[in-house]
Amino acid sequence: MKTNNASLSVVHGSVNWSRNFLSDQAYQFIAVELANCKRSAVLRDNQLLERCTAHLVALAGCSMATAATQAAQVIAEHDSARSRVTLDMDRSTSHALFVVDRDQGTTRVISAAELAEILDAYQAGQTLQSAPAH
Repeated sequence: MKTNNASLSVVHGSVNWSRNFLSDQAYQFIAVELANCKRSAVLRDNQLLERCTAHLVALAGCSMATAATQAAQVIAEHDSARSRVTLDMDRSTSHALFVVDRDQGTTRVISAAELAEILDAYQAGQTLQSAPAH
């Protein structure tokens, strides 16, 4: 009989009982992946999303959509942990996003229309950056 004698690494940390099971498993998965990742943030986040989604589907037998949502939420939470702004989800709606600047002590409301313009401008900038030089 063949045995696997590879050494296992232990995930240090504990269960966060304030999170649901999928969120906690995603959080632990992302923590281990980030500790061992040396890719750029954009490539890293895309691969993290795919890998964490697959992990959650295999672990919990949930749908791809549910797993991808949990994975994306944890990745965004991790990436934004030190951000000076937070989103006020109690006051936000599907058309108004309340953004709190903790450093300034101010709140800005961004409409869905404004957010679409911001995303379009960002996409245009990304397209210009990736265009070959003439």
